[in-house]
Amino acid sequence: MPPQLALLALGSLATYLLWIIFYRLFLHPLAKIPGPTLPKITTLYEMYFEVWQHGRYPFKIKDLHEQYGPVIRPVPDEVHINDPDFLDTIYALRNRNNPTVRGLLVDQSVGGAEDFHVHKMRREALNPYFSHKAVMGMEELILSKSDKVTRIFEQAAQSGEALNLSDVYFGFSNDLVRNFSFGSDSNLLDDLAEAWVQRENLMRLLTGVKINKHFPFIPRILGKFLPMVLGERGIPPAVMDLLKFKGRAKVDIEAVMADTNNDKKGRHSIFYELRDSPILPPEEKTVARLQDEATLIVMAGTESLAKSIGYGSYYLQRYPATLSKLRAELQQARAESDDGELSLTTLLTLPYLNAVINETNRLTFGVTNRLARYSPTETLSYTASYGPHKGTTYTFPPGTRMGCLTYCTHTNEELFPDPFVFDPERFVGQSEEVHKRKRCMMALGKGHRRCLGINVANSGMCLVLAALAGFEMELWETGYEDVAFLHDYQIAHPRLDTKGIRVKVKGRRE
Repeated sequence: MPPQLALLALGSLATYLLWIIFYRLFLHPLAKIPGPTLPKITTLYEMYFEVWQHGRYPFKIKDLHEQYGPVIRPVPDEVHINDPDFLDTIYALRNRNNPTVRGLLVDQSVGGAEDFHVHKMRREALNPYFSHKAVMGMEELILSKSDKVTRIFEQAAQSGEALNLSDVYFGFSNDLVRNFSFGSDSNLLDDLAEAWVQRENLMRLLTGVKINKHFPFIPRILGKFLPMVLGERGIPPAVMDLLKFKGRAKVDIEAVMADTNNDKKGRHSIFYELRDSPILPPEEKTVARLQDEATLIVMAGTESLAKSIGYGSYYLQRYPATLSKLRAELQQARAESDDGELSLTTLLTLPYLNAVINETNRLTFGVTNRLARYSPTETLSYTASYGPHKGTTYTFPPGTRMGCLTYCTHTNEELFPDPFVFDPERFVGQSEEVHKRKRCMMALGKGHRRCLGINVANSGMCLVLAALAGFEMELWETGYEDVAFLHDYQIAHPRLDTKGIRVKVKGRRE
């Protein structure tokens, strides 16, 4: 290239970059939003904290709110509003923007739908399958899985060896979600070594979501081209697990599609529900789309439920007074039952057990990215309620992405005093304060995109935590950093070298 042409190209590029910077700082519709300069002009600021600082951006965002007030620009085209009273406005019926989901290779799932109407259609097709009535109809299945967990506790007590609860709960959640959703069983509760392998692989997959978000070509290469070029041995185990599951799902889906006689053979499978759904048009029933749906259900259902039960178990061991109060409630409920047993229906109504679950979910945080939403037609405004710009009203034009981190809401000291203390009493009673806390809970999603499997999750947590309360155990080589939210990888991740939540089971309580 001639020197003059090279200089012209460099000059043009420099002029373009200067124009972008000038526009984003002074002419952009969000130019007046408070915050530091760098995130206003480039996503490299976000990338630094998400990639090089290993998922630390939520903590930086909270620090920025303490400095600038409730409204900041975390990236050039988005606002983050840290105000619980504005949550219902953000999470009204709006489109979603979540580039992180694309890194999970589930673009065509219900969770991958940006458009509100597409999401609504996919969600309505799934709702009957995950309704409270449907879950209660599968009570025997859920009980059989929780009974297996109880037997594992008993075996650990007899052997005296340390038990990794993270592996147990991963196996429980994976077995439950797969059996409930597809009528198949991975039997991980019978093979905790394999549960450990799959849990580690899934965590490796999730720790890559930020890289995939900023470099979206990477998951496409891994998913489409590496299998052809390198074969199985050249593919990271985490990606290989994902591809193998998608392959098995494809076989199941094709069998269901070919089953014109509806010969279900007693199988309880979501694929029949989706195939026969009058809500979904033919283009929503392709094998590729249903593969994505199945993958998201298993990934999200397994990891979120396993983590919640694990963290609940940790906090109950760390706070013995809370565990004693839970045991007293369970004992009273048994005394009032006809047969001395606790049914799932009874457990779901126990106020203190539900308070323990709510407080566990608060400190598990659920999905930890910014959960951005936008309306293509609506102009919104917000008046700062605190900080150096208190009383200033900001206007957001149509298409503005708005979000709020679960971390910011769940550690809001006005809502939750001493937010890092595990205290189920926050959710006990019927006061307006308690109702507001429940309304502001974001661990299971917010608005019309609330967690699809909430009924399955609550049932699983009730049964396993009730079972755990029946045993004496103590934490073993497990500390707070094994459950603390230290890294944002789509979900809250503790220290990177964690071994999981480990205990020594002493035996059943007398």
